[in-house]
Amino acid sequence: MLYITDTHSLVWFLSDYSKLGKNALGIFNKAEEGKCIVFIPTIVLAEVMYICEKKKVSVKFKDILKKLENSLNYIVYNLDLEVLIKSQDLVKINELHDKIITATAQIVKAKILTKDENIKNSGYAETVW
Repeated sequence: MLYITDTHSLVWFLSDYSKLGKNALGIFNKAEEGKCIVFIPTIVLAEVMYICEKKKVSVKFKDILKKLENSLNYIVYNLDLEVLIKSQDLVKINELHDKIITATAQIVKAKILTKDENIKNSGYAETVW
């Protein structure tokens, strides 16, 4: 099974499980066990870097990158022209980052790990929380 994480889901998995939905936590745990793939859009990594720099979480960005380098179950998905073209059609989603995450999910045919109501209510991709 393929999944895509949004920013909050990834940050909460790495720093504060209590904020993460039970089903999303289960998916991350499966990825840790090598039982599924979680894609991480580069826009999510950029947001995580910003959050880490502002010291809003206990985890360090360089540690996140090291973990990703050593994992086959977390795959970074680059922001490219295909993602941007698909993003422009997602008119029910207001926020640019969320459009990019959702477009990436559509391209790789993955479910999104998110609690974001705008993404969930858009109907563009299946979500897990």
